Amino acid sequence: MEKTKQERANFRVQHIPIEEMFTAQELMDLKTAFEAVSMGEAFVNTESLKALFADMQIYPTDEQLQELLETCGKRDEEDFISFELFARSVALLLEENADKISTSSQQN
Repeated sequence: MEKTKQERANFRVQHIPIEEMFTAQELMDLKTAFEAVSMGEAFVNTESLKALFADMQIYPTDEQLQELLETCGKRDEEDFISFELFARSVALLLEENADKISTSSQQN
């Protein structure tokens, strides 16, 4: 069952428009955070993305970050991450964390 949940989450994060994954305020907050790190550019690199996640108190390993980005649609070896890829990554992390919280609540 856990594998099915993960596959469904991966599918949703890859195919649902980001405007449907977040409220308007959440999207604005994500965009503001992204723009602060990107310094006006349309992309950030992996190191900047790590700093952005750290500001959000998310600390993935390099391997976890690469896997996350690939799951969310990163297809090449270039070190450029768009706002959309960042937002999709956050959506997947939030969904995974919600599942963990839900699972731990059910076990108690």
